[in-house]
Amino acid sequence: MKTASKSVFATIIAAVVIVNLFMIGLLMLALDTARERKEAEVRTTVENLALLLDQNVTGAVSQIDFYLREIQIYLERELKTSGALDESSLSRLLDASGNLVTGLAELRIMDSSGILRYGRTAAAQDATPVYDREFFKRHESDPNAGTQASRLLQGRISNAWMHIFSRRYNHPDGSFAGVVAAAVPASYFQGLLSGLDLGPQGLALMRDLDMALIARHPPVSAPAGQAGAVGGSVQLARLMRSGVSASTFHSQATADGVARLDAYRRLAAMPAFVVVGLGESDYLLQWHDDVKKAFVIAGLFLFASVVFLWVQWRLISSREDATRRSQTLLQNAGDGIHIMDAEGRLLEANEAFRKMLGYDADEIIGMHASRWSPAGSVYEAGSIADRLLGTHDVASIETVFLRKDGTSYPVEITSSIVDLDGQQVIFSSARDITERKKAEDSLRITATAFESQVGMLITNADKVILQVNKAFSEITGYSSEEVVGHTPKLLSSGRHGADFYSRMWSGIAQRGAWHGEIWNKRKNGEVYPQQLSIGAVKDDKGRITHYVATLTDITARKLSEEQVRTLEYYDPLTKLPNRRLLMERLEHALRASERHRCKGALLFVDLDNFKSVNDTAGHQQGDRLLAQAAERLLTCVGQRDTVARLGGDEFVVILDGLSEQGIEAATEARAAAMRISTSLSKPYALGSMEYRGSASVGITLFGGQPESIEEPLKRADMAMHQAKASGRNRVQFFDPQMQAQVRAHMELEGALRVAVERSQFSLYYQPQVDDTGHITGAEVLLRWRHPVKGMISPARFIPLAEETGLIVPLGRWVLEAACTQLAAWAADPHLSQLSLSVNVSATQIRQDSFVSDVFRILDDTGADPRRLNLELTESSLVTEVESVIAKMAALKARGVGFSLDDFGTGYSSLAYLKRLPLDQLKIDQGFVRDILIDPNDAAIAKMTILLAGSLGISVVAEGVETEAQRQFLAEHGCHGYQGYLFGAPMPLEEFEHLFSTAFSH
Repeated sequence: MKTASKSVFATIIAAVVIVNLFMIGLLMLALDTARERKEAEVRTTVENLALLLDQNVTGAVSQIDFYLREIQIYLERELKTSGALDESSLSRLLDASGNLVTGLAELRIMDSSGILRYGRTAAAQDATPVYDREFFKRHESDPNAGTQASRLLQGRISNAWMHIFSRRYNHPDGSFAGVVAAAVPASYFQGLLSGLDLGPQGLALMRDLDMALIARHPPVSAPAGQAGAVGGSVQLARLMRSGVSASTFHSQATADGVARLDAYRRLAAMPAFVVVGLGESDYLLQWHDDVKKAFVIAGLFLFASVVFLWVQWRLISSREDATRRSQTLLQNAGDGIHIMDAEGRLLEANEAFRKMLGYDADEIIGMHASRWSPAGSVYEAGSIADRLLGTHDVASIETVFLRKDGTSYPVEITSSIVDLDGQQVIFSSARDITERKKAEDSLRITATAFESQVGMLITNADKVILQVNKAFSEITGYSSEEVVGHTPKLLSSGRHGADFYSRMWSGIAQRGAWHGEIWNKRKNGEVYPQQLSIGAVKDDKGRITHYVATLTDITARKLSEEQVRTLEYYDPLTKLPNRRLLMERLEHALRASERHRCKGALLFVDLDNFKSVNDTAGHQQGDRLLAQAAERLLTCVGQRDTVARLGGDEFVVILDGLSEQGIEAATEARAAAMRISTSLSKPYALGSMEYRGSASVGITLFGGQPESIEEPLKRADMAMHQAKASGRNRVQFFDPQMQAQVRAHMELEGALRVAVERSQFSLYYQPQVDDTGHITGAEVLLRWRHPVKGMISPARFIPLAEETGLIVPLGRWVLEAACTQLAAWAADPHLSQLSLSVNVSATQIRQDSFVSDVFRILDDTGADPRRLNLELTESSLVTEVESVIAKMAALKARGVGFSLDDFGTGYSSLAYLKRLPLDQLKIDQGFVRDILIDPNDAAIAKMTILLAGSLGISVVAEGVETEAQRQFLAEHGCHGYQGYLFGAPMPLEEFEHLFSTAFSH
């Protein structure tokens, strides 16, 4: 085999090797990706298991907290009314808490000396004083400690390991009376862990924050695996020290030698953490099988590659004889030798000629000269043949050849007529004279003053760089060798889009030149500003042959301009915007507030007693204090907001894009002001001294009406001075009414939290009747009677409860109270058939524990679920529809009924409506009010009745106030009513009296 054939075959071998390596690489990458994906799935699994444990513990602790609160309230009421604790009453109380005692914890009641007064089961055996226990001391010293969870403790007599959940109870005068506690044994948590499916090599453990073992699954009989043992890996200790609440990690050197992927989670409800891990050998079992399959695939691919190489070897060998003649045609000639017939078709060509044109041998033979010679060229087969046939002359011409890729270059051709196998042909040799032409062009271009003090760049007509000068290299960092042969795109910074360059070259084409500023990039990656001029060089026929560019680095000039702008718009000490830039941004904020119909706020901040710092510590420390204050202000606001320094110790903050509602915008502004006040009150490090200061903040809102930029500044300044006049370190609104509204909003929120904790609520009942006027049930409505302000409208406190999240415990209380009442009615034959409808908020039903909470309340109260009807609003169905449907189905299976309240006022989808397990639709009172005079309201009511009938569910009309309204509804198929015609919402005693009166008649 010839050298060329061997080279081709070697290339094929190399390509096959590369393909095999690439295939192996892909398999390895796929396996690695599969392993990473599997580990990501396992990481999610163990994180979810750890979260599940956290939620289970939190639920148990919430249950304990509920009982502890109930017992605390009972004890404090007994001490207030009787002056002492009655043992028989406490025994009944503890018996009522039997489910908690037997299923979860042991209840204990200690007096102020730490002596056990009352207890059950093991509590009586472990009755040593607990006055030295940490939880007892904490309650004794802190009246506001609330419910506390202890670390893992060991009983002093029983030696059993447990966690103590405790709560203080007081004498009527508020003094410490003792502690009520629930002891949860470590075995309870062992039961939680054993319920997890962790596979053969999985592990779940729970330790307190002292690293003492609470529970482990699977259990270990060794001392280190028993409750109370202190231990844990280095990784767990490091996670504890880091303070993170949750994390995942790989454990290799474990006590049992099993590699695992673990999830660590610090429990929210008690001082402990859990670790859940899955064995690496378990979850990578399928991956190991995939590795074996990958080896089989790689082997098959390698075998196919070997077969392919053998076939290629046979093909190359068979073509060797056919290519021998062309290989012997003047292979040693440096010029491009080629033979054409009289019509200009190529008969033979050597390797040098094919390389000049970029064609393969099987492409070029038979090709016409017009394919590589421009039209109209003197190099035409006809003219050469006419001139040379019958003579022995030799013709030499210069022309241009076109390569296969479309590029062109100059050549010199020498041709003559020869006889080849009895045929006269044109024998020619072509020589590439590109370098000679470059030399000639270089001499012509060099005639210009090339080596000037500015950077110069010369390209051909295709914008390929031909030459640069020394100044160019000094500016860009590129040597001549590094840029010649490239286009100026090498210098592009990326800051200019395609439109910029299109306009630039369009200007050059029209005017022959372009001048302007541009951002380019040096060799080291630095982007810098440049003054650039580009001119086109044309030949004597007006065709562009070259482009000449001059460039100058203008970095120093730009820096000088930037420094001038900084001095003009920014404060040199704090680097914050100065008054001039503040005015521009305030103008923009005012206009934006008008366009978007939203509020903004202006905060005027003044450091209190700043002059004393300058007088005592000096101006240098005063400047340091101002710089630190500026940094803190920036951390208190968002990126869209502006912090500026007016001068001295005065700062201004612009809060942009606040709520459209004035009270909400004021609340947001006050929250930002409080963050600023708190931050500026922290200690400052001023050299060797520590300084504590404060700030007075004035607030004003803007937006909603056109005004000049001076107006909000004046208002904020006045509010700031009012804050100073009130004693400094204050936050003050300019508008007293707004200040009062914000304060009232905050006071109401605080009062609501106290009301939830102290159960200041009661239930009112509004009757629901059928066609005959018979009372079938009632809707329970929440009422709040404040001890000072009296009855507070639900329209005020229900939205606030939704906003603060208090609607969840409040709704749970309403449901418990309603179920308790149902259980009480069940003992009365007349009342036992009544049902109660309870409103459930969207926030409440979206809680993960909602279904279990309802089940627990039904079990605890003994209420008949068939008499309980939960009313949902359409807002409950806007999001998480599938989850809501699943929860409704679970409760429906228990017998609980469902109503859709205020139907027609929201955005219910009929596609979802038909899937909801509803028993009832309620026509909103807004449609019933004008049902006799508004055709649209009447049509909606009739449509609702028809829709309910088609779905097989009942209808109740709300807000029925007249007999005419009831008759209209009855005529169109509505048989359930609720409204003032039948009774307003009333206390329980009035409702039961109304029912008994109606029943007796």
